[in-house]
Amino acid sequence: MMNLPEKMDVPKDQLRQMNCEFNPLSRCDGSVMFSQGATVVIAAVLGPIEVKTQNLSIDGSYLECNYRPKAGLPQVKDRIRESTIRDILELAVLAEAHPRSKMSVQVQELEDRGSIDACAVNSACLAMIIGGLPLKYSFAAVHCIINEQGDYVLDPDQSETLHQRASFTFAFDSVNGDLLMVQTKGSFKIAQFNDIECLCRSATTEIFNFYRSQIAKYHGRTEAIAEKVKEQPESMEA
Repeated sequence: MMNLPEKMDVPKDQLRQMNCEFNPLSRCDGSVMFSQGATVVIAAVLGPIEVKTQNLSIDGSYLECNYRPKAGLPQVKDRIRESTIRDILELAVLAEAHPRSKMSVQVQELEDRGSIDACAVNSACLAMIIGGLPLKYSFAAVHCIINEQGDYVLDPDQSETLHQRASFTFAFDSVNGDLLMVQTKGSFKIAQFNDIECLCRSATTEIFNFYRSQIAKYHGRTEAIAEKVKEQPESMEA
C-alpha cells in the first residue's frame, strides 16, 4: 500500500503530491493504484479479449468502462464520471489496432479527498499504458476551483471545495495539448475560464513528466529482473 501524504499546505497554483504503484492486481493485463494528495483510485485493464456479438465491430475494438464508488451502488454522479472516462478513452484508444475484440477498463474509487474526477482519468491513462493497450496519445486531467475570495486553487483537496464559486475539470492530450474534455460547475466569467484553462494546460506538463518517470522506473526494474534471469543459467553451468 502506498504511503499517502499527510495534510499539508500546498501552493494554490501547484498540484498535490502524486504517487503510483503498478500492477497491484494479478488477474488483469495491467493495473495501477494512483493517488493525488489523499485521493486514491485503482484502475485495471483487460484486453484485447473476446467480445459479445452485439458489440462486435469489424472496424475496431469495443471499449467497456466501469466506475465503482468507494461504497454502495453507483449513483448518478458516478455514472457521469464513468461516461466521462469512457468518452476520453474512446478519443485516445487506437481501436482499429484490435478489431472484433473488446478492451475493458475498470476504475475503483478508494478514497475521495478532492479532485476525484481528474484522479480517476489519470489512473485510467496509466493503467492503459502499463497494460500495453494501443493509444494515439496519453492524456491527463486537472481540477481547479474558484474559491470564495476569487482565487484560483489548482488540484484542491476536499476542505477547499466546501465553499467554492465554480469548479473546472480539463483533460488534454500529450501530443498537441488539445482539449479532450471540460466540465464546469458554478458561475464564472469568460476571462476566468480562459485563465483556468491555461493554468490547467500548464499543469498537465507535470503530470506527463510523472507518467514518464514512473514508467521508466517500472521498465528499468523489469529489465533488471530479466537480466538476473538470464544470468542464472550461466552461473549454474559454471
